[in-house]
Amino acid sequence: MRRLLLAVLALVAMLLMPATGGAASEVLALDRGELQVRFVGRASPPPAEVTLPLHWDAHWPRALGWAQLRIRFDAPAGHADEPQALLVSRIGNAYRVKLNGQVIAAAGKLEQINDGWSNRRPLWLRVPPSLLRDGENLLEIAVRADPSRRAGIAPVRLGAERLLQPQWDALEWRHVTLPRVITLFSLLVAVFCLMLWAQQREAVYGWAALCEALWSLRIAATWWEEGLLAWPSWFKVVLAVFWLGHIATYLVIRQVWHGRPRREQWLVWGVLGLGPVALALGTLQQTQNWVLGWILLLVAGWLALSLRLGWETWRHRAGERAWMLLILVAGWVALVRDSVIARLLVERFDEAGWTKFAAVLVSLAILAIVGIRFQRTREELRQLHLSLEDRIRLREAELADKHAELRRLEHASTVAAERARILRDMHDGAGAHLITAMLQLERGVATKSEVMQTLRESLDQLRLSIDAINLPAGDANALLASMRFRLQPRIEAAGLALDWSVANLPRWRCDSDEATRHLQYMLLEAISNVLQHARARVLAVSAAVSTTVGGDAIEIVLRDDGCGLGEARGNGLRSMRQRAAQAGVELRIEKAEPGTRVVLRLPLA
Repeated sequence: MRRLLLAVLALVAMLLMPATGGAASEVLALDRGELQVRFVGRASPPPAEVTLPLHWDAHWPRALGWAQLRIRFDAPAGHADEPQALLVSRIGNAYRVKLNGQVIAAAGKLEQINDGWSNRRPLWLRVPPSLLRDGENLLEIAVRADPSRRAGIAPVRLGAERLLQPQWDALEWRHVTLPRVITLFSLLVAVFCLMLWAQQREAVYGWAALCEALWSLRIAATWWEEGLLAWPSWFKVVLAVFWLGHIATYLVIRQVWHGRPRREQWLVWGVLGLGPVALALGTLQQTQNWVLGWILLLVAGWLALSLRLGWETWRHRAGERAWMLLILVAGWVALVRDSVIARLLVERFDEAGWTKFAAVLVSLAILAIVGIRFQRTREELRQLHLSLEDRIRLREAELADKHAELRRLEHASTVAAERARILRDMHDGAGAHLITAMLQLERGVATKSEVMQTLRESLDQLRLSIDAINLPAGDANALLASMRFRLQPRIEAAGLALDWSVANLPRWRCDSDEATRHLQYMLLEAISNVLQHARARVLAVSAAVSTTVGGDAIEIVLRDDGCGLGEARGNGLRSMRQRAAQAGVELRIEKAEPGTRVVLRLPLA
């Protein structure tokens, strides 16, 4: 970026150097003549001998009028041998040029004061050979001069076309082509910043876009010849753009410095706020002294602010601030230099303003600020990406540890639950039967066959508990098959005939293994009641899918032909109802003729 800045400064220095020709001695410098001035609303002075350049605003500030310059000269030697040309680096506002009484150039409305058109280009004329005389010749230049519009006549050069062409090319490039390029470049930078603002909504890009757009309009006013309004009104428009440009510049400063002290802001807004007041007072009093005074105050204010910002930048160095300080210094120098030349220095009348060249630095500085911000944002995103990766890795490790801990706890919980179930089953089933057998033996009130029956029930209970571990949840076929396998020998040994009628059943809507075990215990309790209390000859077990108003369900029916329920209300029946409620099973215990009928309805999925 430093090399780019040095290259731009070198280019600007080359452009500001006066153009010279290798054979300037062969070109006539027509810089002395008789001047006749005519003013509007005031007395005109008598004709006088003057030396060019004629700087109207420096000689007659705030005056409106016309100037007639008569230059007598001898034609250059050998003028008939090659084409001759006439070159005037600056002339205006409107003009008419005569050579030996013949009009050879005219532009603008010479007699209409404050006309919107004003010449901005160097004057280049090919002199017809027939108009140049071997002896004395007369060149007459008439101009209309509007106040504060930089009217006047630069020194006239007359010579061979081949010698003046390079000088005119350099002047045309400096006064017209280069400002147009700079205007276009500033507009492109403004559009670029506007797109950044539209995408990211950062205030610095929005104010930078406005600043660049106003700079481009200000530069366009230096080469745009046809004003959209008459001169005083057009001057106010240009001054308004100038005023808004300073406001936008300070707003960019506030963003780059991340805010400014309140007292400083009051002073800056106070000085900037005087601009419209000065313009209004100048319009009312028909004078530009108010505007000139405000510009002097503005120059002093920017100088003080630049010194303060320079000190802050030196103490806390940052790339953005350094580039913004460059904008301020370049703009301040250009403003002071152009203001002095436009008002005071007659001999520098034909020189181009530096404002257009400062605009190049402004555009480059804004691009540099954007680049620095992008680089900083990119680095922040890179650091954020690295930080996120580290945090993700750490989080993944934490989640893996927690997942492993949860799996360990889940396994431990499952093992504990299974142990608790086995213990409960042992206590409620096989344990209870073993205790009963022990009591029967201790008291001697039971026969050997009764004790053996109790032990068989305990063994069946233990086997069914073990089988329940591997039973799939909701598989009624597997559960019934397991019970038949374990209990059929015992049923037949008790002298009962087993009538087994079980269809191929679908899966039962069961939420857990616990519900399957509840169903197993209900069936076991029902069969045990038949074996112990019913005095039946046949036990019929059937299972099939039935359809009722409540929906489809697996219906398991156990029926015996024994003595029936009677008034029995033991713990077994109460336990069956509790387990049915926990398993989501509909339980009905009904009297049959003869015997008892137990119905279990299992809802289907």
